[in-house]
Amino acid sequence: MAQLLTHSLAVDNFLRTHKVIHALPESSVQLIQAVGDPDCDSGRLLKLIEKDPALAGTIMKSVNSAFYSLPVKMTRLDRAVAYLGLQTTKELAVASSISKMVKWISFGKYKARDLWDHSIAVAITSRELAVKSRKMDGEEAFLLGILHDIGLLLAAQSEPEFGEKLLTSAEANESSFAKLEQRIFGMLHGELGGALAMNWGFQESHAAAIQFHHTPELAPEEFSQFSHHLYVADTIVCGTHIGCPLTGKGQPLEQVHLDAAGVSQEMVEAVTNRLPILARLYLS
Repeated sequence: MAQLLTHSLAVDNFLRTHKVIHALPESSVQLIQAVGDPDCDSGRLLKLIEKDPALAGTIMKSVNSAFYSLPVKMTRLDRAVAYLGLQTTKELAVASSISKMVKWISFGKYKARDLWDHSIAVAITSRELAVKSRKMDGEEAFLLGILHDIGLLLAAQSEPEFGEKLLTSAEANESSFAKLEQRIFGMLHGELGGALAMNWGFQESHAAAIQFHHTPELAPEEFSQFSHHLYVADTIVCGTHIGCPLTGKGQPLEQVHLDAAGVSQEMVEAVTNRLPILARLYLS
């Protein structure tokens, strides 16, 4: 991996003193690798899901949810995977796997669930924009959306008093979210998330998109489109009432961002209008 991405001493210190966040569960690693493999079929995915009872339960709960309104409850995992389809099953599996890293605690007005719901909504938005623009793979876009705020989630739950102070101060408009992060944590959540992605063996383009999703103009040129794509998806969701909107509060969405991401205003409007419906499957 080329050393194009760097991070601050504060990130190094945080990772050194919070080693528990370094490692993804082995089951998550296997699932993410499978999702990233274009040759992965439903049979391979089913074998991975069968090894994880909690994940299997999530798949069954989803297929039997009100979103699908099946006339008869489905009871077999293989049939559930076949019914949902490979893409939806992959997305549910990744979301379930990453969510295992989240501690469901509160940060004053906001809860970890609010941060997670925001990430899910960004993942869905990112995927829908990718499908419409054809500028990146939809599954890849979904994964980036899931992970874009992983630095914030893990930092806040590792230091919950700082997490509460950050979100409370941002809610009160004391300063920009980035300035508050620097003051309270000494680093930006994108920077931490990018460092984690690199530690976990993700492609550098993925790590860059996560690191620069609030400042895509600062991303290395070869990673600019991915970073702008994630910026657009994040800004759209921060303008909705899904999850915690504070990270992108007041974040502009201008034509220069859309052009750099390769998406149109019409695509943005179409995805924004469909988002509440699309989110039901993942946030129920």
